[in-house]
Amino acid sequence: MLFKHDHADNLSGLLTAEASQSSRSIRRIVTIGCIVNACLMALKLSVGYLGHSDALVADGFHSLNDFAADLIMLLFIGISFKKADSRYSYGYGKFETFSTFLISLFLLFVSWHIGAEAIERIKEYLGGKVLAQPDIWTVIVVLVAMCAKEFLFRYYRRGALKTGTMALLTNAWHHRSDAMASIATLIGVSFSHFLGESWRILDPCASLILVLFIVVAAIRMLYPAFIELMDHSCSPEIKDKATSIVEHTEGVKRLLEIKSRKNGHFLLFDLKIGVAPELNVEEAEKIASAVEENLRQSFGNNVMINVRTMPAIVD
Repeated sequence: MLFKHDHADNLSGLLTAEASQSSRSIRRIVTIGCIVNACLMALKLSVGYLGHSDALVADGFHSLNDFAADLIMLLFIGISFKKADSRYSYGYGKFETFSTFLISLFLLFVSWHIGAEAIERIKEYLGGKVLAQPDIWTVIVVLVAMCAKEFLFRYYRRGALKTGTMALLTNAWHHRSDAMASIATLIGVSFSHFLGESWRILDPCASLILVLFIVVAAIRMLYPAFIELMDHSCSPEIKDKATSIVEHTEGVKRLLEIKSRKNGHFLLFDLKIGVAPELNVEEAEKIASAVEENLRQSFGNNVMINVRTMPAIVD
């Protein structure tokens, strides 16, 4: 008599010690980002206002948005590492994906704002308006801000590679785009202060060029988050690797079905494997456990696996 045996992980209890450690690391990283962005915001707004630099004031409001983005990150990443429960049996990982989606949309909004402002300044300049000359302290603040943003980019990226958190990597590139955008501010402020009003048009022109880089970076991060929210299958490379691991597990006669998707920091696999018909339930369960162990050794502990075993007749 044929049998079908379902062997599934206890998904509601799969928040590992490693995941908990990752959550603490992410919170520490983003908290430092919040503090740095708050300081940059206050510095840019005060010096920009006192130093007669509209560009630096606008950059200060940009830092205010960065600070808000980090708060969003703290909120959703904290939720994404919550233990699975009866309401969300697969965990809260999608909150991480959702935060990535929001931050990517935010980048597109910022790029639109910077571009619109740059076009308006160009129109004013061509209309004969004399742009204000910034104070020397505005140049210094821009340089400090660029260094701080580059530090945050490297700090966030290192944390993202260590924890495997896409939203953290998204914010890392957000900080890099801020540093790039500050190049336009630096050019405009420096040339305006040292070379006179005839060079001040370079600031908005450089901003338009950098908007293109920000938009491209935002789209590159928005698309993976969108397809993950739509439960898109994992990449062919991940699927092929998992298929090879399962098929080479001792006792597996045939891989009948494999489904995969991402859930925040987790990889989810739904497998149906064929085993020898003469095996009993206990023996089939051991093979299923071996499949799970081999997949975790390859993909890490942040893997949720559902394995179903059934008799298979090998041709």
